[in-house]
Amino acid sequence: MHQVSVIVVGAGLAGTTLAWQLRRRGRSFALVDKAEAVTSSRVAAGLMTPITGKRLTKTWRYDDLFPTAVAFYRAVESETGASFFHPRALVRILRSDRERSSFQRKRAEFGDLVREPAPPLNPAWFPVFDGFEMPTAAQLDVPKYLDASRAYFGEHCFEADVAPDDIAVSADGVTLPRLGLRADYLIFCQGFAASQNPLTGDLPFRAAKGEILTVRIDGFDERRTVNNGHWLTPAGHGLWRFGATYSWSDFSNTPTAEARIELEIGLKTMVNRPFEVVDQQAAVRPILAGQKPWIGLANGSRVGVFNGLGSKGSLMAPHFAGELADGLGD
Repeated sequence: MHQVSVIVVGAGLAGTTLAWQLRRRGRSFALVDKAEAVTSSRVAAGLMTPITGKRLTKTWRYDDLFPTAVAFYRAVESETGASFFHPRALVRILRSDRERSSFQRKRAEFGDLVREPAPPLNPAWFPVFDGFEMPTAAQLDVPKYLDASRAYFGEHCFEADVAPDDIAVSADGVTLPRLGLRADYLIFCQGFAASQNPLTGDLPFRAAKGEILTVRIDGFDERRTVNNGHWLTPAGHGLWRFGATYSWSDFSNTPTAEARIELEIGLKTMVNRPFEVVDQQAAVRPILAGQKPWIGLANGSRVGVFNGLGSKGSLMAPHFAGELADGLGD
């Protein structure tokens, strides 16, 4: 039986980041994952922006979450030799008089988080424009981060599904006999899949399916992310990603024709350029009631959860994974 400090179930954004934070603290871990091709982490845009939403609201705890995230991802890049964290300004297009009035009322409180777009968006590409730029925004290439981390962790990774019957919990630890693992703690980091796990199924999910297009736009070289309710962001190799939709009833990972139509109409509204759709992806965002993450152990037991990062997971994961790692006893 192989003894570790923590078994982490789920190697998406939450689980992978928790594994890094455990390693930083000298804690041993096993990262167990089904290695599914489609997950919310692998579909996620990875955007980090200080101002969000229709109401132009400052992102919750951005002033401390963002510096933590930047330092964390830069350190992981240094250790793995991979490149996946990209400072990338975001230009927000204001679409209505209400949005313009809201921005003018809040402009002073946003301070240096916003400025006039420099340079302005190309009017030949963006036919309607009134808006502002967020110079300190950034983007995490989440699949590259996950792949680089998995390769770096090597023998600490186990490809397997974990069912409740696989787990033996005692007063002093948790055992996965089928994998030959024993740990002081087990943390479920399963995203929306946790809703099907009897041990975590009571989490108050308000999940939303999101769909994203990957498109090719010839002769188009805007390097910033642009948002007008939908976002358009560079994906490299002459490709862009455009999204995203929200569905509150369909919780499959299957792309739909309805979402593709919605997204194509949205992209035509934003950009005055022909485009070719080369891919469409769908996944379910693990959003919880209150839109805040849930972390910790269940009633003082040896089994816990790290979930609910939602659409701001790239920003929040480093800080809250660190808090969880600190909170687990020796």
